[in-house]
Amino acid sequence: MNGFERLKNMLDEWKKDHGEDEAFNETVNYLLNRPDLETKFLNDEKSLDGLHDFIHDKGQKHCLNGWCYITNEVIFAWAVMYFSLPNALLKITSPKKKEDNKVEKTNKQTTNVISIEQAKKKIEEKKNDQISLFGGATV
Repeated sequence: MNGFERLKNMLDEWKKDHGEDEAFNETVNYLLNRPDLETKFLNDEKSLDGLHDFIHDKGQKHCLNGWCYITNEVIFAWAVMYFSLPNALLKITSPKKKEDNKVEKTNKQTTNVISIEQAKKKIEEKKNDQISLFGGATV
């Protein structure tokens, strides 16, 4: 099996587990058109789950106020970087487990529900902290 066959097989398996993802398919197809990387795809420490996580993590660092714009060329460069450099150099310790991601997501969920007493207390605090447009504190 050559590197391209391994990458195609990994893509087929990834699609079974994750379904169709047009953007990710485009990224992998770009890699399949890079003959200079064919031997890199044979590296056992590399996987498409790892590639997906690597690109996702790098993309998250570029988001600002919930918005993110990254060109295809940048994504393709990250994909080439993932397969070209060893995991240790990329600071990838081990592939993320799906269960770990689920736990992390549920821990981040918060609600904005507070008791009526807490709401009244916050309103009173805000009233006391108001200042006049003409200077000095209001009572």
